[in-house]
Amino acid sequence: MIEAILEYLADNPPGAWAGPLLGMIAFVETLFPPVPGDILFIVFSGWAVSSGFPLLLAVIYGVAGCFLASCILFYIGHKPGRRFVDGWLKRKVEPERVNRAKSLIADHGPVILAASRFIPGVRSLLVLMAGTSGMRFAFAVIPVAFSAIAWYTVLSVAGSVFGNNMQAAEGFMKHFEVWIWIVLAVAVLTFLITRMRKRKENG
Repeated sequence: MIEAILEYLADNPPGAWAGPLLGMIAFVETLFPPVPGDILFIVFSGWAVSSGFPLLLAVIYGVAGCFLASCILFYIGHKPGRRFVDGWLKRKVEPERVNRAKSLIADHGPVILAASRFIPGVRSLLVLMAGTSGMRFAFAVIPVAFSAIAWYTVLSVAGSVFGNNMQAAEGFMKHFEVWIWIVLAVAVLTFLITRMRKRKENG
């Protein structure tokens, strides 16, 4: 299946539908995280950009798809609320991941949302939890948009570098996620050290 898609991409230049396709990939990947949309987006944006599709348009379509899906996730979290999270969601997603997302949003709402696309495993859940937490959409929209812009800029640029090479895209995402975890670990460690110092100073 994947090989057939890659062969088609190699033999056919992008048409007017390339942009909406990129937006749809970003939309589905955000709304249904198990879908390997990041890798697909890199491959398809690489194919499109290498064939003359503007890089900026690839970013815009990716951001639009991600942002729309994020708004839907926020709405789902806001309306059904805790019944949805504690019932259906915990049967479909590991409860530890749900609880971790809840904790992150409760402690650092807007900041976490701004970085949400860069937090592997719980990024879409974080937007859902933000809706469940009672956060107003007006406070969530800018961080969510910022996160989508940053993430799909990275993926679009990666696509322009690697083209429609599936192996290169997979390799990039594996190494990129490792670096994300390293940065997150350093950030958390720095935060904890700073907090401990403040407590000592106040104590």
